[in-house]
Amino acid sequence: MKRIKFPAIAAFALLALAQSAASQAHYLWLEQANGQVRLYFGEYENGIREKSGGRLDTIAVPEVQTNPANGNRVTVAVERMDDYLAVKGANLGPLIGQEISMKVKDLTKSKIGIVKPMYYARLAKNSLESASALDLDIQPSGNNKVRVNLHGKPLAKAKLNIFAPNQWTREYETDAAGEVVVEMPWPGLYVLQVAYVEPVKGEYQGDAYEAIRHVGTLSLLH
Repeated sequence: MKRIKFPAIAAFALLALAQSAASQAHYLWLEQANGQVRLYFGEYENGIREKSGGRLDTIAVPEVQTNPANGNRVTVAVERMDDYLAVKGANLGPLIGQEISMKVKDLTKSKIGIVKPMYYARLAKNSLESASALDLDIQPSGNNKVRVNLHGKPLAKAKLNIFAPNQWTREYETDAAGEVVVEMPWPGLYVLQVAYVEPVKGEYQGDAYEAIRHVGTLSLLH
């Protein structure tokens, strides 16, 4: 009689549920408006922008850097405002941001597990401008094609959500090269988002975690 390995099947199913649940959550995104770049935490498609004194404060140690093609990144100052973090400076070009200092979270109720949250954001034009610079990075490569990398390597079969300025949304899946062509039917700001639970155990600030939950975005003005 062939033995069925239930634990392995259960683990696979749990990971699939975790990826699905992880895709429907808050994230960071960069947005350029009125000559100023802003870093938001919330849900662009639902008009949710968290405020200071509330959940925006969980973005406690944000880091924003320029990301030029020559790789000479420069850290840019940010100022905490009511419902966003203002990125200081003008004509900054491509930017990347991240918040990687969050404490370990117990998300077992969401079927994700005990995880170390990691948030990333990129602001760019619809063309390849610089090398991958974030642990989870969504990069444009021209003609509405984007590439998703995890630790600098293509992330195949990643679920990528695109959110249009009129709240239209669509889900895509990356190919073996971590790439996918997306639709952008209307003018305005599009936010592309990927959430991925990496099954890597570890410890952060004395707290053990079962996996790393990466959540990344790419903001494109179309």
